[in-house]
Amino acid sequence: MTPTELISATNEGATLIKIFPCENLGGPKYIKALKGPFPDAGLIPTGGVTLSNVADYFAAGSFAVGIGSELADLKALRAGKSSEITAKAKTLLESVTAALQLQRKSASPS
Repeated sequence: MTPTELISATNEGATLIKIFPCENLGGPKYIKALKGPFPDAGLIPTGGVTLSNVADYFAAGSFAVGIGSELADLKALRAGKSSEITAKAKTLLESVTAALQLQRKSASPS
């Protein structure tokens, strides 16, 4: 959660680090702030990642994201509405793919 914990984790050999609860810490802005002093850290934000902000997390430098209830709605699960979960998963995939493509275009020399 904190830069000190991030340093401790990397000193212990962690290459991927879960940042939780990321949205409460500032969301994508917090990831971007951490990437400044820790450019090689593989950050995985969880807690508050949604279909509408997932692209912002990748734009901020996230390695991956953790997404739970936003994707697998408990009411839909209990009601057997797997089509709702499938639709959300497709939307998530489209958002992530678009964000990664934009990131690649930004990183490639003009």
